[in-house]
Amino acid sequence: MADDTRSGAAAVPAGRAGLGSLLTLTAYYFGLSILWGSMTTIVLPYLVGLHVPPGIKGSALALIASLQAVVAIVVQPLAGAASDHLETGLGRRRPWMVAGVTAQALCIVGLALAGGYWTVLAIVLAIEVCSNSAQGPYQALLPDLVPRGERGVASGLLGGAQLAGQVVGVAAAGALVAAGYLAAAIIVAGASVWLGMLITVLGVPEPRAAVAGPRRTPPHGARAWLAELASPGRWLGPVRAMIVEVWGRDILEQRDYLWLLASRLAILMATNTLQPFILYFLQDSLGLGPGAEAAVVPIAGLVALVALTSAVPGGILTDRWGRVRTVELSALVGTVGALAFFLAPSYVWLFPVAIPFGLAIGIFLTADWALLADVVPAGEAGRYLGLSNTVTAGSGLLSIVIAGPLADFINGFRPGLGYRAIFLLAAVEFALGAWFMRHVHEPAVGAPSPLGAHEASGPTEAPSGGGR
Repeated sequence: MADDTRSGAAAVPAGRAGLGSLLTLTAYYFGLSILWGSMTTIVLPYLVGLHVPPGIKGSALALIASLQAVVAIVVQPLAGAASDHLETGLGRRRPWMVAGVTAQALCIVGLALAGGYWTVLAIVLAIEVCSNSAQGPYQALLPDLVPRGERGVASGLLGGAQLAGQVVGVAAAGALVAAGYLAAAIIVAGASVWLGMLITVLGVPEPRAAVAGPRRTPPHGARAWLAELASPGRWLGPVRAMIVEVWGRDILEQRDYLWLLASRLAILMATNTLQPFILYFLQDSLGLGPGAEAAVVPIAGLVALVALTSAVPGGILTDRWGRVRTVELSALVGTVGALAFFLAPSYVWLFPVAIPFGLAIGIFLTADWALLADVVPAGEAGRYLGLSNTVTAGSGLLSIVIAGPLADFINGFRPGLGYRAIFLLAAVEFALGAWFMRHVHEPAVGAPSPLGAHEASGPTEAPSGGGR
């Protein structure tokens, strides 16, 4: 351990980011989205169905999803904060990505060999730990490398990579599982995230930056690592201090960050409220009955297509129009879309209705991420962006816990009306997200990115500068 002085400074990006550099930066996120798109939609439901009785498969799958959310809430901010304190020749973020994704790939191979439900559960949670250990530090790469003036485009590319990766993951896993190649679907998903990580780690030189708080230099060599692990006194204290720091009360001083998290929670709850219940809405509210499964695909596909095509333009809009106003716009458009779902008299009406909903998702994913990168305190991007995942993970659980019982209660009075009420609830959540956003003050645009400079002249030490 060295240098107990807490640093609030962070490297200010210098130079200009090229499109190739930004695409390289998003490669890991694309692979990660392929992984979880295939796992969440195809692989895990299929595996659970193989290993538990049909009558409890919904609850069994819900248990896995709930525990995954808990792991994400705990691990990602810790890993992000730890990367804020790390100093290595490979940088602060990339060592975590290499270690986390490599361990994740090994666990994924184990999933292909799993022989029972509890084994599947244990391996999935191990995958989740490894995934969040890499994802927390990775999220901090964007504010590390890209200036505020270009974060809209970068965030748009991230949103596009997320949506495209989910589509590719679902399509690839669906085709392979349908053909009887479950193990191949799992291995392809694991290979995608590992290859994406490799492209990002090798293609994006990480600048040196001021390290937040006490600096942690890892031991060199296998023998030094073993000696460190064998002496808990060397690392238990720093680990305990870091855990306390991650959830420290100083977060309450970051008002813009807290209002942004409130807005993020409301908007993500709105999207998560709609998605799980669309099938029941078609079956019971619009009267399509048991054959409604096939009717979900065109609507979901249209929403995904509109969201994907609006992601990058939405990111460009944030650089020109402002992040706060763009997120507000996405929430208001989402309000209109949810209200239109609530009022839709027939299935055909859902196709034009899906357009504003897709626009809201695509624009929000880009503008929100860029704004998060702007408002986090300088030098602590890993910690604060990791903490933002508590909202991402918690919104899915909270939305279902509220919407499910509400729908059942209202359906008791009039069958099918409860699912319409859920869309009305989503409209209220979107509107709340827009109102919370009005309390966020947008930072001024900063300097250009180091990525272009690295491409031209190789790694250099970025100058330090003040934060907000």
